[in-house]
Amino acid sequence: GCGVGSLSIPLAAAGAKVYASDISEKMVGEAQTRAETALGQADNPTFAVQDLEALSGNYHTVICLDVLIHYPQEKAIAMIDHLSNLADSRLILSFAPKTLAYSLLKKIGDFFPGPSKATRAYLHREANIVKGLEARGWKVQRNAMTKTSFYFSRLLEATR
Repeated sequence: GCGVGSLSIPLAAAGAKVYASDISEKMVGEAQTRAETALGQADNPTFAVQDLEALSGNYHTVICLDVLIHYPQEKAIAMIDHLSNLADSRLILSFAPKTLAYSLLKKIGDFFPGPSKATRAYLHREANIVKGLEARGWKVQRNAMTKTSFYFSRLLEATR
């Protein structure tokens, strides 16, 4: 989802027409507050409390960051299918890559109970995500890895 608008607001400030949604009413409220502070009373970006699975419409570019971690592989491919139906030209998404090192870190994290979502995150093989994109007519143009001490994700940009 759009979270607190960390990407939506700069995109709107740069001139993009932005529709952003999140399942969390609190996140959307904070995003609206931040957008008003940064951009004034503009009607762009548009924020909505909405489940991504219920989103409809057509968009030039669909950006879906840090969402696939909530879906097991089969459901992740179904979500890619859904996002593909929304995006006309470009799809940008991130996911936690399944590698031996990250799988091991996740297993170690399972030994420590607590509210951390990191240990509940689903890891996905990049080849499976790329295959899912290609089966829906996408071609990966760029990829990058985001890595900090406690966060990692693979970012893919696909076009058709």
